Amino acid sequence: MGVLIAKFFAKVKFLALPLLKFLPVLLKSGGTMLLMIWVYTVQWGWKFAVGFVVLLLVHECGHLIVAKKFGLKVGAPVFIPFMGAFIALKEAPRNAWMEACVGIGGPMLGSLGAFACNTIGELTDISIFFALAWFGYFLNVFNLTPLGMLDGGRIVSAISRWLWIPGLAVLLWFGWKNPANFIIWLILIASLPRVISLFRTRTDAERQYYEVTPAQRWTMSILYFGLIAALFFGMQLAARDLNNYGVRSHGHGRDLIFQ
Repeated sequence: MGVLIAKFFAKVKFLALPLLKFLPVLLKSGGTMLLMIWVYTVQWGWKFAVGFVVLLLVHECGHLIVAKKFGLKVGAPVFIPFMGAFIALKEAPRNAWMEACVGIGGPMLGSLGAFACNTIGELTDISIFFALAWFGYFLNVFNLTPLGMLDGGRIVSAISRWLWIPGLAVLLWFGWKNPANFIIWLILIASLPRVISLFRTRTDAERQYYEVTPAQRWTMSILYFGLIAALFFGMQLAARDLNNYGVRSHGHGRDLIFQ
């Protein structure tokens, strides 16, 4: 009996140790996901809340996959209601090309997630998927705004840092149209140091960091601007499908959610 009990606890220990190792990750990612789903369920219902948070997870997994491909140490995705989600890089990218690749990984996979929702909606005629698709397209194209802490700000570091200035103008326009949205103003304030850095002399380390080959610059330009065009096209398709269900185009899917 003693031997059997010892073997049993040895097996339990063998299974429990890996679970305990990943417990902080489960609590941090899974816990914040559930919190966000609960918050959005109160606002928009559980169907949209679950779909929306899954789309955010897909987006963050895009960053995670590319970062891992470069061998960068990253933390688990963390979800913050009304602000979105993020993964923390435990070590900084070594150059602008690496930063841009990690930055564009999220919108690329996130766009595929939105397209999957659009496709499921077309195949099943379940209208909530069209609303999820529109919001997925919109959030990814917004994230591609070329400024500071947004993915677009990181991507254009391998194209031209001067694109941060039109990005600043775009975000100021968003802030003017939505003055109560504190997230936009927070992004603007956090992005100012990078914009200001354009007008001072770069150090040798900065010059080395932002060195990219012409091939890399052209590759990232095609991916970046092509993805923006594809997302705007996807938004138009999703809006058309929503109109077919009697949802106002200027409601952008919100009418359907509240129904």
